[in-house]
Amino acid sequence: MREVADAIRLLYARGLTQLRGGNVSVVDRAAGLVYITPTGVPRHLIREDDVAVVDLGGNVVVGTPSSEVRLHLAIYRSIPDAAAVVHAHPYPVLALYESGASLDLSLSTEASYRVTCVAEVPPLQPGTQELADAAAEALKKGGCNAAVLRRHGIVVYSKAGLYDAVDAAEALNDLASMQLAMKCSRP
Repeated sequence: MREVADAIRLLYARGLTQLRGGNVSVVDRAAGLVYITPTGVPRHLIREDDVAVVDLGGNVVVGTPSSEVRLHLAIYRSIPDAAAVVHAHPYPVLALYESGASLDLSLSTEASYRVTCVAEVPPLQPGTQELADAAAEALKKGGCNAAVLRRHGIVVYSKAGLYDAVDAAEALNDLASMQLAMKCSRP
């Protein structure tokens, strides 16, 4: 799926993930399929035919899905109107939280328009069912469309589609950068 390949290349180009990190997906609920970035392929080189496909039960249909496939599936199962998921590793967000602060959506019009609220998930091993369940629960319980996965990254889902989720991830990255700059400029 071209949209999945394009979105992960955008995230990499914007510095929101590393060469083999981060992942995105879209769900086709009518077909019961999830289109997700593959594991191991450098993000700037992913093409449409590299995209993996799994069913909502986690069975692989095509390719080798991201190691975070459990995270995506848990969100789609918990939040029936989720249409797309973005998982990225923006270091400004992680730095902000490790400095003792958190994202303040009221400081950015873009972030406040794109993100309902930001849940927080404690540090858990990447790629595990434990992380997947904790993130899905935090999003659902808080009514948020974004969560910070402490010491790991962020996850954002959208009802409107993949580019909307990418836009929200970018807004959180930019907001964190702004907040860190504000912290540094204070006496």
